[in-house]
Amino acid sequence: MFGYVRPLKGELKVREFETYKSVYCGLCHALKKRYGLLSRLILNFDFTFLAMLLSEGEKPACAFRRCAVHPLRKRCVQSADAPLFAAADYSVILSYWKLRDNREDESFFRALGAGTASLLLRGAYRKAAKLAPEFDIKTRELLAALGKLEREGCDSLDTAADKFSLILAAAAGGATDAARRRVLSELFYHTGRTVYLLDAVNDLKEDSARGRYNPLTARYGLAGGRLTPEAEERLRCSLRHSQNLMGAAFQLLTPGAYTPILENIIYLGIPWIAEMVFAGRWNPRRNDRKTM
Repeated sequence: MFGYVRPLKGELKVREFETYKSVYCGLCHALKKRYGLLSRLILNFDFTFLAMLLSEGEKPACAFRRCAVHPLRKRCVQSADAPLFAAADYSVILSYWKLRDNREDESFFRALGAGTASLLLRGAYRKAAKLAPEFDIKTRELLAALGKLEREGCDSLDTAADKFSLILAAAAGGATDAARRRVLSELFYHTGRTVYLLDAVNDLKEDSARGRYNPLTARYGLAGGRLTPEAEERLRCSLRHSQNLMGAAFQLLTPGAYTPILENIIYLGIPWIAEMVFAGRWNPRRNDRKTM
């Protein structure tokens, strides 16, 4: 859905990169198994990160499989387990409500596309909502609260970011241990805050042109269609603070099979992507070669 939470490929060992790809493919197969072929369209890097953290450090069995994207050569795929299915459930719920939200806020043709996509996802959503009812309730309530703030033109960056951050924090409910759940809640909260702010930076130019709400415009205003250097530095400082808190929470977790990959994402991947976003050079398709 967003795609800002990825590893920096060049800094991963070959086996680490292969492991990461196997989790990404495992999430794809988990989505298909539980929600059908169309659900694979919502596959994203952010929830691959979430699935690895929910795994509690255990590396599940791997099988070699073909798929529609890779029909000729079998790829190593992590076998679907509880963390992957939980990540699949959360992906469906968040995607569905985000599409519903876009249907209300976008222009006619974009709203039509979002509305059509939400209808196609409705069956999967109903199943996911039964499997993860608490996350569904939180997501629905928090996105509604965020939508209200946007319509009011909220000029508090923290207030707006908090609503989206709390959605990802709710995903920590998939952890079985209470202490680990508290740590993951903090880590996921600041992951969500980072994603929200980076998405606001990435959308700034388009939102300005279309007259849409953007929390950065509401908070800082624009000078010549851009943030002032002072505003940008304050925003970078705020992002670094969230990234530092992500790292601090991560250090409290017991090391496991995915630790080197997760360290890469937190300390290298996200900061690299942030620099690309601020430079106006972030394009998920074009930049995939460095991250996937």
